[in-house]
Order: sequence, then structure tokens, then C-alpha cells
Amino acid sequence: MIELFYDLVFTYMISQATSLIHHLHHGIILPISFLIFAVIVIVFINSWMFQSVFTNRYGSSSWADITFYFIDMMILLYMSNSFTNTRSKDLTTFFLAASLLSFTLFLQYLIVFFKSSNSNDKNIAKSFCSILIFRTLTLLVGGLFNTSLGRLVAFLGIIISWILPSFTGKYTNKHPIIFSHLLGYAIFLSNPYLFGIVSCSAVIGVFNPRMKVKLLYQN
Repeated sequence: MIELFYDLVFTYMISQATSLIHHLHHGIILPISFLIFAVIVIVFINSWMFQSVFTNRYGSSSWADITFYFIDMMILLYMSNSFTNTRSKDLTTFFLAASLLSFTLFLQYLIVFFKSSNSNDKNIAKSFCSILIFRTLTLLVGGLFNTSLGRLVAFLGIIISWILPSFTGKYTNKHPIIFSHLLGYAIFLSNPYLFGIVSCSAVIGVFNPRMKVKLLYQN
């Protein structure tokens, strides 16, 4: 249930990011505006993928998972209002918040690493911990050092951490995700209107236990 609200926050964030390419400069959109928009959207989508894959593979609706979800939602809401223009030097707050979000994702995989007795799960958790701590540190550099070099480090960290999960197949193939579940979330995330209808249905189901609400992506 909590995943629905988490995904709804991401939908809101992406709608906020489009404001970066809303304003024209002499009738055109500046290339730097597209670049910053792309970087922000990549951070959002990459964070969503990390969290959704984690939930798909290890989610248990425990109090720890719910607590992390609420913390992440607060960070995401803050991030969605941390960029107001298209100047790269004004992204320091966004980088710091994104670094904190990456760190919370790192902690979730770290917990799996210490709690799991399965060697495959330990290898998966170790791989993603390495990727996420790398992204955390590079984004932290971009947030703490408001220089061209600092922003370059953050940009490179974002791109590299986007690519690195594709090299974890030898571990993740031994504990595959439920693709239909992940695809259902992706479809709803890409369609805010459909997502809103499903979210409202879920809320009705919470406050009216006698009403059975069956989500489309449930197996």
C-alpha cells in the first residue's frame, strides 16, 4: 500500500521537473536547461528504480520498510522543490538531498546484507551497497563544493551509477525480480491520471475494509 503513495510522490516530482524547460529564452529552450532537466529526471528515475527493485526483491511491509518509505518521501518532496531555475550552480541543495536519499537506499541494502543468510542475496546487497555509496559520495561532493569540478563529479556519479547495475546480472539472475509487478508500477508512474485513480481506490480500500480493492498489477 505504502508503495502507491511513494510512487505518487515521484509522479509529482517529475511534473515539477518539467518546469525547468517551461520557460523560453528568446523563443528557444537553452541547451543547459535540457541538460539540467535530464540530470534531475535521471536522478529521480534511478532512485525510483533502486527502491522499486529493492521492494520487489526484499520488501516485506515491515515497520523498518515503512519507516524508510516515509523518510524517503519527505526527502523526495524536499527535492522536488529544491530547484527553481536552470543554472547548474544552484543545484547544490538538490545534490545534498539526493545524496541523503541515496544513503537511505544504501542503508536498506546494508540491512539485507547483515540479515540474510543466503550468499546470493548477500552478493546482491553488497553490489548495490557499493553502487549506492559511490553515488552518495559523488552527489555529496557536488553539494558541498559549489564549483565546476564538484558539479562534474556529481554528474559523472549520476551517469555511472545509472549504468553500473547492468553489470550485476551474475548475482541478480539468481534472485530475479517479479517483472510483472515492476512493470505495473512503471505503467502507473508514466500515466499520472491512471495512477491517481488507482491510488484513490487504494485509499478507499483502507478506510472501508468491507470494500475489496483489487489492483491491476496484483498477481
